[in-house]
Amino acid sequence: MYNIVKEGSGEVPALSIEHYYPSGHGYEPKVTLAVCYNEQGFHAHFDVFESKPLAAKTKHFELVNEDSCVEWFVKFAPELSDNYFNFEVNSIGVMNVSFRKNRRENIIELTEEDVKSLNIQTQVFEDFWTVDYTVPFELIKKYIPGYEFNPGTQLLANAYKCGDLTEFPHFGCWNMTDPAKCDFHRPEYFAKMNII
Repeated sequence: MYNIVKEGSGEVPALSIEHYYPSGHGYEPKVTLAVCYNEQGFHAHFDVFESKPLAAKTKHFELVNEDSCVEWFVKFAPELSDNYFNFEVNSIGVMNVSFRKNRRENIIELTEEDVKSLNIQTQVFEDFWTVDYTVPFELIKKYIPGYEFNPGTQLLANAYKCGDLTEFPHFGCWNMTDPAKCDFHRPEYFAKMNII
């Protein structure tokens, strides 16, 4: 379980992506995700302790999971919709995102304007890189009619680190998915995030 606090109310807790699927080479970069909320929406901040991240994808909606990539899959209103958003972003701010039920069902592609509204920002340093973006409440309402932001409610989510075509392919998650099969599009393994 993770608590999402209001921006400016104190230290924002960070969760860690620590569960990596066996890869044979032991590459398991440290990754943290901190989520808070403000008047506009939910703000996500990733710290990725990895040097020279691969960023071959340069256009939104390309398969950034093949690059050095961090992901936040989230059901903002599980009581209203079975679908979740899959926010996947590489180190240069290229994002792949949709609104879907699972890997293959009920997939709704977001638009370029939707991605622009997230205000994605990244920075790459010698030994780590960061990602910041904000998911506006208005964007959530666009895809989940009837959504209202309310402290005291819960999201269901998971966070991931991957790099399918990197020098050392790796697949990590915050809340462990099926240990027998690496598949991030498994909402039944999402964990609770409390809005406080």
